Amino acid sequence: MSEKTSLGTETANRSGVKRTVFYVQPLIARYRVEVVDALGRLFKVKVFASSDGVEVRGFSRENPECEEFIETGVVHLLSKRIKIQTKVLWRIVRERPSAVLIFADVTYLSLWLALVAGRVLRVPIVIHGQGLYRHVKSGLARTLCYRTAVALSTQYVCYSEASRHSLERIGCSGSKLVVASNSLTVAQTVDPSEKTGTEEGVLFLGRLREGSNVEGLIEAVEKLRREGYSIVLHLVGGGEHRDRLQRTYAHRTHLIWHGAVFNDDEIATISRACRIGCYPGAAGLSVVHMFGLSLPPLVHDQLPLHMGPEPEYVETSRTGFLYAREGGVEALATSLREIWALPPEAIRETATGAFSKYQRLNSPTLGQRLAEVVYKVIER
Repeated sequence: MSEKTSLGTETANRSGVKRTVFYVQPLIARYRVEVVDALGRLFKVKVFASSDGVEVRGFSRENPECEEFIETGVVHLLSKRIKIQTKVLWRIVRERPSAVLIFADVTYLSLWLALVAGRVLRVPIVIHGQGLYRHVKSGLARTLCYRTAVALSTQYVCYSEASRHSLERIGCSGSKLVVASNSLTVAQTVDPSEKTGTEEGVLFLGRLREGSNVEGLIEAVEKLRREGYSIVLHLVGGGEHRDRLQRTYAHRTHLIWHGAVFNDDEIATISRACRIGCYPGAAGLSVVHMFGLSLPPLVHDQLPLHMGPEPEYVETSRTGFLYAREGGVEALATSLREIWALPPEAIRETATGAFSKYQRLNSPTLGQRLAEVVYKVIER
């Protein structure tokens, strides 16, 4: 943790009174519990989120330790294009917290109402989001939305440098933008010294959802097996496509379906049989989890088409590998052949780079970085 965050903690402890901070999320995924914990060391945290149907979407149901967990609903307007997260606005107006940390989805009317209320009531509103890295050409309406949101906010915390550059490109004030590299902490990591570089497994880790391209990975693995390669695919994750995929590819012994596993010890055990990780579709934070398991991730090469900006952490042969997305299954199979042809020491070297990247991303953790940002805006 940085010196300023430590000083903030000491100041809060000396005063004996913790200020109240609202943390607003669509849901509390397992990887966000660390953020709640870090905020809780400095503030009284009230979490606003919905837990309705989280298991169906491939997430675990989390109950983070906090001052209060406010179960919110989501109301859809205009054919579901606009959403409102309930209870957020009136609790801001009624309680006037010291700050609000809220996710940056501009299709949520509740975000805009929070920004306006924050201005009127002088409550700092800190937005945390991806920016426009996925939109090379953002268009006038989207540009105006993001410029207005950043202008109304006290601070916009970007997921990555690519996120910050995307907002600066459309004219957002650099003074409003700060980067806290999006990350997650893994309760059970795997040290590079535990890897041999000869493991037969490839680990898919994430939700089996639209855009994951798991079927492309399955086809690529089957191509290699027909060519005589010793390669096995381990699939860890739930989600809306899980049942269909398991039915479609039943009785293939080289496909090992572990289901929705949320225990980090179990995931680490599974990963020890794997040489690399692979998220063939629109990847996000799963690459950071793979880093923590000393598994170099294999992801496609078009950053704007990923789910989040985290694949920018993947550097070819240093922390992971890239394949040409436009080449489809054949390009993915080609990359797997090339990786399987590498000597074990080269794989271990990349695994070491991946694990080092994980350590850098978590020194300090995302939660500590966000807590420091919130502390600073309150103290202004």
